[in-house]
Amino acid sequence: MAKVPSEYKFTDLSDYARPLGDWIARAAVATPLTPVHITIIFTLVGALAAALYLTGAYPAQVAAGLLLVLKSGIDAADGSLARLRGRPSRIGRFLDSIADFFINVAVIFAIGMAEYQRVGDPAAIWMAALALISLTWQGTIFNYFYVSYRLATQGDSTSQLNEAEAENYPWDNPATVRTLLAIYTLIYAWQDKLALYVDRRLLKSDPNVLVSRRFMTLASLMGLGMQLLIVCLFSLIGQPYWSLLVFVIPFNLYW
Repeated sequence: MAKVPSEYKFTDLSDYARPLGDWIARAAVATPLTPVHITIIFTLVGALAAALYLTGAYPAQVAAGLLLVLKSGIDAADGSLARLRGRPSRIGRFLDSIADFFINVAVIFAIGMAEYQRVGDPAAIWMAALALISLTWQGTIFNYFYVSYRLATQGDSTSQLNEAEAENYPWDNPATVRTLLAIYTLIYAWQDKLALYVDRRLLKSDPNVLVSRRFMTLASLMGLGMQLLIVCLFSLIGQPYWSLLVFVIPFNLYW
């Protein structure tokens, strides 16, 4: 179920929920559950977390934060299940990324709206918008390097740097892939192209040189799992809104 060969494995700080995801995948492999079913489940868990954040109540914030960590574990299971069955899918790949984006939108704006209701300052909504843009871009940077790393090490190839040019798997419905690709492109394509531009033109990186495992570990701090863990930790102390400030200021300086 590994995404990269063992000799190239690095410590992925954003993948802390992988053991839970692998356990779920092993438990589901002999059942009728599909990776898409698992994606739907983690989407519902994320939606519930957003609804709880909207209440602004401390017990609800704690529950929501823990649900986000649970979501990370379930999120890790869909791809693991597909790899266990030897049936990776572009449908699952796009659906997973699209679901992640809309969960982030719901959670971040729910936190911003709850803060606005508490203090009456519209700046809370603007901060939520900035945080969403920031964490989405930060996640894109990590994903760009992670996909590049996997491809360079002959690891999992379900994700590509240019999704429009990738080939469908035989079991993928072409019409469904086209629809999901159109949605994915609308959300992510500009970010993928910008990440490529920053890496190749501004940083002048050599695409033939493999980045170090230490670099990948440091980059993984910007992964989605770590982002949700940060929200969870601030939720446990009753300040989920502070996590938005973290994404806007220190993490933008970090990348």
